[in-house]
Amino acid sequence: MALVPQRRLVLHRTDFICRSCRAQWARQHSTARKGGGGLDALRSKLQPKNKSLHELPKTPARTRFAPSPTGYLHVGSLRTALYNWLLARATGGQFLIRVEDTDQTRIVEDAVPRLLDDLKWAQLDWDEGPDAGGPYGPYVQSKRLHLYHKHAEQLLDRGHAYRCFCTAQDLERHKQQSLDGGNLVNYPGTCRTIPPDQAARRAAHGESHVVRFRSEGRPSFTDLVYGHYQKNEDESDFILIKTDGFPTYHFANVVDDHLMKITHVIRGVEWLISTPKHVALYNAFNWTPPAFAHAGLLCGPNGEKLSKRNRDIDIDMAAYRDKGILPSALNNWLALLGWSPDKNAGVKGDVFPTMADLAQKFSLKFTKGNAQTNPEKLPVFQRAHLTHLLRDPSAPDARLKELLVVPLLRNIQNLEERRLQGSNADGEGDLEATMGLFSQLVPQLSPSTPRGSQESHILALLKTLASDPKETAIDPAALLTSHPSLFFRPDPAAAASSPSGTRFRASLDANPAAAQLVANLEASLCTLAEGGNGGDRDSDANWNPDAIQACISAVLREAALEVRTTGYAWLRYVLSGDPDRPAKPAKLQLAVLGPEEALVRLRGAASRTSAAD
Repeated sequence: MALVPQRRLVLHRTDFICRSCRAQWARQHSTARKGGGGLDALRSKLQPKNKSLHELPKTPARTRFAPSPTGYLHVGSLRTALYNWLLARATGGQFLIRVEDTDQTRIVEDAVPRLLDDLKWAQLDWDEGPDAGGPYGPYVQSKRLHLYHKHAEQLLDRGHAYRCFCTAQDLERHKQQSLDGGNLVNYPGTCRTIPPDQAARRAAHGESHVVRFRSEGRPSFTDLVYGHYQKNEDESDFILIKTDGFPTYHFANVVDDHLMKITHVIRGVEWLISTPKHVALYNAFNWTPPAFAHAGLLCGPNGEKLSKRNRDIDIDMAAYRDKGILPSALNNWLALLGWSPDKNAGVKGDVFPTMADLAQKFSLKFTKGNAQTNPEKLPVFQRAHLTHLLRDPSAPDARLKELLVVPLLRNIQNLEERRLQGSNADGEGDLEATMGLFSQLVPQLSPSTPRGSQESHILALLKTLASDPKETAIDPAALLTSHPSLFFRPDPAAAASSPSGTRFRASLDANPAAAQLVANLEASLCTLAEGGNGGDRDSDANWNPDAIQACISAVLREAALEVRTTGYAWLRYVLSGDPDRPAKPAKLQLAVLGPEEALVRLRGAASRTSAAD
């Protein structure tokens, strides 16, 4: 069959373009093309004049996340789901999941359960979906084929669609001819003029065909991010129903969003160029379109599109789960890649401790243009969220142990094995060298201590450190490197013979006032520890951070101002074996060590504070 154009050729947009090229087309074909192309032009030309575009709707929003089971969830898709979830929760609306499996040739068998599991891990709960059901199901497109055929028939009856019998060979020949002529390809409308009754008879006799939309004009709409949008060319006659009877994305998307009463669609900017198609379908059905908001794509730190080949950042969800990243920290990080809270939101450091906090501050103030990821910021959010979780009395201990304690305990035990073997094979030279100052694990973590008791001790340690109001962010994984004395007992002999220990002991010999202060501190703290040396630290009212700090402060107040710094240096020497090593507040370290371990360290250090020893 020859493909004969029946109307003016439009050679700016093609049905044959792949999805990965959509963003490039969007930069070239928009009302902002004059004076510069692409998203830069959109920024300058399509600035919303009405700031209310960024405001949340006054009524509950119904949003959806509609993944295709052709792969697994990645961070870009998670951010899209997150934005839709936040809008629904911020307005008291509903968030639903819809599986868009119309591309049957590319389906990955276990993709759907993996997608749902990853969304649950990310704390994005849904009100309706393939597993939850709901009033507008089924929520899997392959189970809704009758609905798409019904609505395609409506468009055929109204003259908004027609059957197309062009073969793949016909289309390929036309495509090649257009490209050879230096033109971009568009369907020429060959079957537009076939009488509907004739087309129906041919279809009834089994002739292979598709159903195409009869496009007219240039539909426009107001995007909540980019404002008014209209393409510079008429729309092509795009396909609604494929030869296999399955709908295209464009058609199923519109039908489902209407039937499921979706009020807002937040998606990537690569779909901006396709939205006029969707608006045309809404108009043909005489339906009201949802509000559209197109967020910029996520790019790597170098500005390149995220992909598995780009090693600057992990894109698969499994990588973040395996690293122990908190879902709330990941969501906090992703939300700020393309969105910013209002200036009066009162957010400190852009940290939203909970998903509820994030939803409370959410708005539609998305950034125009693509967003470059900043992977170095994720650990910052991780530490802040870990600290919040440790301070949350409602956080289940079992979850805290799984997230924080078990990985830390495993690292401690691995380090102890290397210490005993004298190994430096793992490349942690600085830490391995430091471990020469330590003689053994603290009793609470010794091999003879039951595993459950070890985990409980570490959890209590982390909670105690997090209780310090000055502590903004705790990194449990880094504690082993920065504060090994929390887990290992210093060797008094090694500490005394080290360069810093030798200098410190010599300074005490040269300063009687400082030596007296150290003696008073040691005696006072030993008295407190002996008085509370009756069992488990948690049941001991006398051995706690406040009591320890009161004891230290009382001694320091009696000392001359110029020697008080020696008191703090001695405490570091007692706790870590190094008077110059940065340390957590002494009251916290002594509290988590317990009175028995504190006595061992106090007396061990006291026996070595004289240079003559």
